[in-house]
Amino acid sequence: MPRPKRRMSAIEFDAIQVLLPGISKKRCAVARAALVDGETLAVVGSRFNCSRQAVNTLVNIFCDGLARFHEAQRVMNDGELVPPGWERVALIAPSHLINKLRVEINELQNTN
Repeated sequence: MPRPKRRMSAIEFDAIQVLLPGISKKRCAVARAALVDGETLAVVGSRFNCSRQAVNTLVNIFCDGLARFHEAQRVMNDGELVPPGWERVALIAPSHLINKLRVEINELQNTN
């Protein structure tokens, strides 16, 4: 059984990059090519003149960072992971509008 591809969105990558200030710009570019752009480890290694294993190490560092980032989000959001493009808000509004909003949100969640 093939291993699932390790990927992340550009927004997720940028968020993780901020949390890893010790990683050089070149090493960030290497990880981005593999994780965001979807290039194979061998192709990235060849392009950046490093080994496939070095690329894999960087991918692991960023994937671990993303896992820690998601765990922090869960803690901040009462155990729920907020999907990319969504926000958690506190809203004070008339009940009938809140009910309409809940229906729309449920429809959006079911289509994704």
